[in-house]
Amino acid sequence: MKAKKHPILKTVLYGLICALIFVPLSLFLNSLLSWPRAICLALWFFLSGYAALLNLWGDKAHISSVFPLLLLVPVIFLTHSGTLFFILALMAISWIRSGICFHRPVATGLAVEMLLCFAGAVLVIMFTPGSVFAWAVGVWMFFLVQTLYFIAFEPAAAQNEEPIQQDSFERASRQAEGILDDVYF
Repeated sequence: MKAKKHPILKTVLYGLICALIFVPLSLFLNSLLSWPRAICLALWFFLSGYAALLNLWGDKAHISSVFPLLLLVPVIFLTHSGTLFFILALMAISWIRSGICFHRPVATGLAVEMLLCFAGAVLVIMFTPGSVFAWAVGVWMFFLVQTLYFIAFEPAAAQNEEPIQQDSFERASRQAEGILDDVYF
């Protein structure tokens, strides 16, 4: 029997860890790079870790998410735009998640990905982070929004699971309970 995966809980915990690490990591990177590049590079590290988790949950090779992540690296070093990086990062994580984790019909997957990208973009526009602590909260909010993907597809994933095999004692116990329920009720 395979171990059950809990992507919702693990995404929330990963987001919390990233939010706690964000402040020291971005301050360290800021000593090496300019402020927008330091933030974008810290976010890139977090997205890379999330892509690795998606690969584990989807039972895919880690090499399958390298290309979208590599496309983000030139954006970090060739522009000073955090907004451009964030929009492209949303697109990259959608690309990785929809191709790796769960294979769904294209229309359904595209609709959910667009909704999540739009919700993430609206949150960033509404709560434009100015300080490093606001960015840390923003990172955690980002991963909270990402859990909506798994909430949207959790019922479908549960239906596709194979039933758990019961041993003969368990089966006999359930039959006895059924007989007793029929007799007394």
